Amino acid sequence: MMDKYFILLLLKCNKIENDRRDFMNITAKAYTAITLQSLITGFSFLALKIALRSADTMDLLAHRFTLAALSVLIFTLFRRSSLTIHLRDFLRILPYGIIYPIIFFLFQTLGMTQISSSEAGIIYAVVPIFTLIIAGLLLKERIQKIQAVFMLLSIGGVIFINLMNGFQLSGYSFIGFGLIIVSAVSLALYNVLVRRLSADYTPFTIACAMSIMGFLFFNAVAAGRHAAAGTLTEFFRPFTDATFLLSIFFLGVLSSLITSLLSAYALKALPAVHVGLFNNVATIVSVLAGTIFLSEPFYWYHFIGIAAILAGTVAFNLVSSKKEQ
Repeated sequence: MMDKYFILLLLKCNKIENDRRDFMNITAKAYTAITLQSLITGFSFLALKIALRSADTMDLLAHRFTLAALSVLIFTLFRRSSLTIHLRDFLRILPYGIIYPIIFFLFQTLGMTQISSSEAGIIYAVVPIFTLIIAGLLLKERIQKIQAVFMLLSIGGVIFINLMNGFQLSGYSFIGFGLIIVSAVSLALYNVLVRRLSADYTPFTIACAMSIMGFLFFNAVAAGRHAAAGTLTEFFRPFTDATFLLSIFFLGVLSSLITSLLSAYALKALPAVHVGLFNNVATIVSVLAGTIFLSEPFYWYHFIGIAAILAGTVAFNLVSSKKEQ
């Protein structure tokens, strides 16, 4: 009888250990996904600067999501299993697509015409706080006090870099500030809601739906505007520029479709707050990419800000990992 109980105990312990290993494996893959997303997002600012030399912001959004939608079509054709979205599924996903990419990019585009990129960067730095509040209300996610300290350290690094880059209150636009706030809150809300949505849909389905909705909306706005003004040739003119083609490929395929896929994958395993905080790493990549590829200066405050972002983000997640183990 004792042997039987001993065997059952061993089997239970073995199952617990296997479950722990599976959990750690899934978590490691999720962190890899969100790290790749941050790298791509960081480089996207470089590609954006190049693309804006040939197209205005609204046209750029239309072209960006056209490439993303075409990539969805190509990936779907080569998939072994077909991608099927029923009407009820589309109607359920639709509000998420309105929040991101439509509201996020639309309000970002409008807001950036009225405030500087440094001012917008400071607002976007607090997206993790917005995410924490929304996740606490909707998903009951909580963090430890020491994690809050590390979160503030990471956010402080982003704010410090943007402040030193040239934050000016003279001529400050409260409308622009409000528009960027709405954009930032929409990103935080998207992170939280997609974590819930990922329980029923694959990351590929979610990413495809977001790309198609962005394609439909931004092309309707941009192409419709050109059609009304009789300037449709101007809408397509950027495609004659080789550097624009390279940058829009990066923005459309990698920075739109692939980042949505990676984010949705990470949110299946990680709390929304963790994913939101990791977005700060994109600031590091953006600064380094600008220095390496555009010969932008690298100042002492960049080093301090980067150190704060890395220390805060890594420590925040290390504390979480120890708690889960």
